[in-house]
Amino acid sequence: MFPTPDQDTPRQELTRALRLLPRVPHGRAAATRRALPMVLPASHLVTGGTLLLRVTHPDADLPPWDGTVLAYEADDEGGRPGSPAPWQAQVIGVATVTHPDRRVREAFPPPPRYARHPEATYLRLTPRYASVYEPGPPAAPARPWLPRPRAGEDG
Repeated sequence: MFPTPDQDTPRQELTRALRLLPRVPHGRAAATRRALPMVLPASHLVTGGTLLLRVTHPDADLPPWDGTVLAYEADDEGGRPGSPAPWQAQVIGVATVTHPDRRVREAFPPPPRYARHPEATYLRLTPRYASVYEPGPPAAPARPWLPRPRAGEDG
């Protein structure tokens, strides 16, 4: 008999993702445009149970965002001294265009160097699903390969 999945697991994953995301300023927003995948750099703010995204883009040929299913992913490789363990969080939900006031827009971190475009769209992402990957401690090293004793040798 298979174990029954924990009903709280999806909610726990979402809670973990929303707790980790404020640790980094940027991530990637993924949607589709004319049935082709599109990934854009974005900055984020966690506000309660939703994400506010500032998606930067070099052109105006973007999908209509309202009601679009959007995936947002951010990670921290944990390579800095004293930084917490590495992690990766992904949140998937429905996006709606929002027009935050100046105070909220100024709360966003500046875009990453590779995404300094004057155009930005602000989105509210209402999460429906989240996943978090936090690698555990490194596995014990495999036992070294030992040759078999040959016939007639002591083993």
